[in-house]
Amino acid sequence: MGSYDGTELCELVGLFILHSLTETYGDNACSLYRDDGLCCFHNITSPAADKIRKDITSLFKETSDLKITIKTNLKIVDFLHVTLNLESGSYKPYSKHYSSPVYINTQSNHPPNIIKCIPSVISERISKISSNKEVFDLAAPFYNNALYTSGYKSHISYHEPQTNHTTNTARSRSRSIIWFNPPYSMNGKTNVAKMFLTLLDKCFPKSHKFHKLFNRNNVRVSYSCLPNISNIITSHNTEVLSNTNKNQDPKCNCREKDNCPLNGKCLDSQLICSCNVKTTASDEGTHYIGLTENTFKERWNQHKNSFKHEGKAKSTELSKYVWELKEKGTTPIISWEVIEHACPYNKDSKFCHLCATEKFHIITSKRNLLNKKTELVSTCRHGNKFLLKNIKVFPPDPAKDI
Repeated sequence: MGSYDGTELCELVGLFILHSLTETYGDNACSLYRDDGLCCFHNITSPAADKIRKDITSLFKETSDLKITIKTNLKIVDFLHVTLNLESGSYKPYSKHYSSPVYINTQSNHPPNIIKCIPSVISERISKISSNKEVFDLAAPFYNNALYTSGYKSHISYHEPQTNHTTNTARSRSRSIIWFNPPYSMNGKTNVAKMFLTLLDKCFPKSHKFHKLFNRNNVRVSYSCLPNISNIITSHNTEVLSNTNKNQDPKCNCREKDNCPLNGKCLDSQLICSCNVKTTASDEGTHYIGLTENTFKERWNQHKNSFKHEGKAKSTELSKYVWELKEKGTTPIISWEVIEHACPYNKDSKFCHLCATEKFHIITSKRNLLNKKTELVSTCRHGNKFLLKNIKVFPPDPAKDI
């Protein structure tokens, strides 16, 4: 469809149409994947098949205003990457005559484990879409040739289907895994994964208070590929343009500049800040580390709202502590400071430097913090705005067009 969310839109439309088809023909009669569909009916005549064709065509037209082409009374059909034969009950791999598979080259700058697993992954895939070994052997040369073109010396081999499935009645509890994905490059010779795990054992021994969160049982390492040149240039241009716009924007809009909560920089955004809550002027106080992707003033107003209304006292750990002091009859003295600026979630790199930087400061801080341990394993929420379900597009108002 050409748009950034074109695949998601296609899936949503397909699910809606498939739901309409299953209401009429049952759950197991129709299948749909993007722009390819397949329906299977038993013991029907040619006129009945033609009537179903007309009904499905009108359904697509009425619900989605889409035109489709349907072929009926087929015994052999190519669906996705499989050729299905109803007469012999067999199936085999299918590839269009003008398309040839292209795999990652052995000289490509990818992690070695990815390149090593390519032949075995292809072997397993082709074996699953082959009804038997004879069918697999007929299709294997086509894929072996593609592997040889990409620099692989090994050939694919047939994997027997696993028919004996043992049911495990033991209860399995899922473990929360934290992944560290360092970028991989052939130019670097340092074993980053080994050094990281060594640092993990050194910095979080069993006596450390965060050992339950960061240990070899729930922390895994997997190399990630570096972005291509196009993404690097786009990211660089975006950063330069955003810095130019930031320099032109005002830093404060307070009426009384002397009462600005951040010393004349309350309109700063994408920052990690620290809040110091004191009971007396000479007290060192208790600190709370937080972040905001929007301007600091927006987040500051939310905090002030939670300090003012008792119904929002449990919205943050900071508001809980402030209300505890109020219940004791103490008026808290609150001050703010910026610790660091960081970029929020990026849809290309799929990483949020803002959340990672906040967690880093929480771990390394030697101050008395209000932050909880659970904040260190919390999921980033800054990427939610890129999800299709959260994009709100309102239909045009016909009254305004008149």
